[in-house]
Amino acid sequence: MERPIIWKFTCFLILISLASTSLQAQNKPKDEEKVPLFCGVAVSADVVGFAMKAVGAKFANMEVGARVNLLDKFFPIAELGIGDCSREGAETGNTFNTTSPYMRFGLDYNFNKKHNGNRIFGLVRYGFSNFKYDVGNEAFTDPVYGISQPFKMESQKATGHWVEIGAAVETKLWHFIRMGWSVRYKFRAALSCPDEGEPYFIPGFGKNDTNGFGGTVNLIFDVGNGSFNFKKKGKS
Repeated sequence: MERPIIWKFTCFLILISLASTSLQAQNKPKDEEKVPLFCGVAVSADVVGFAMKAVGAKFANMEVGARVNLLDKFFPIAELGIGDCSREGAETGNTFNTTSPYMRFGLDYNFNKKHNGNRIFGLVRYGFSNFKYDVGNEAFTDPVYGISQPFKMESQKATGHWVEIGAAVETKLWHFIRMGWSVRYKFRAALSCPDEGEPYFIPGFGKNDTNGFGGTVNLIFDVGNGSFNFKKKGKS
C-alpha cells in the first residue's frame, strides 16, 4: 500500500474543501439561505453490490461509505468495500478467484443551489486495493509439448490504484433516509502484480483494464442537521 500517495490525495481534498468553503462564506449574498459550515454526517451502502452477491453473480463489489456535509456543498467521503470474483474462462478454462478489501477517498460537490433535500453531484475518487487471488486450470495443456498438466497458483499478491470521476443525483425518501444514484468513469493509475500474469479482476475497480464505467445505487442515512431545514437570513 502506497500510503504517501493516499495521504497526499486526502490532504489535497481537505485543503480544497476548506479553501472553497471559506470563499463561499465570504461571497455569500445576504438573502441566501443560512447554511452552517458543518451540516452533519451520513453513512451509506451500495445496494447493487449486495444484491449481485445475493443472486450469485460471478463478481460483485459490496461497499459502505461515510461522508461529512460542509455547507451542503462539499462532501468529503470515504468508501470501504469487499470485491468478490469467481470466474472460469470459456476458452482457456482458467479459473480466477479473489475476495479482498478496497478503499476509496474522494469528494462530492453539490451543484444544486437550493437546499431542498435534492442534490446533483460532481464526484472524484481515488481508489486502491491490496489483494490476493488464486488462478488455476485442472485441464491445462502445454502449448509446446501438448502435455496435460493441471496447475494452481494460490495467494498471488497484487496492488491496484485507480481514479474515478462522475456524476450523481440524490433525493430524500423519508426523514433521514435518502437514495442516490451515481455513474462513474474509471481509469487505472497503477497495477503491480506477479510476472506470471495480471489478475482478471481488481476489487473495487472491476474487470482489469485501462479504463471502464461503473455505477452505484446507494441507500443513505443522514445523521445530524438536515440540509433541507435551513432558514433564510433575516427571516428566522
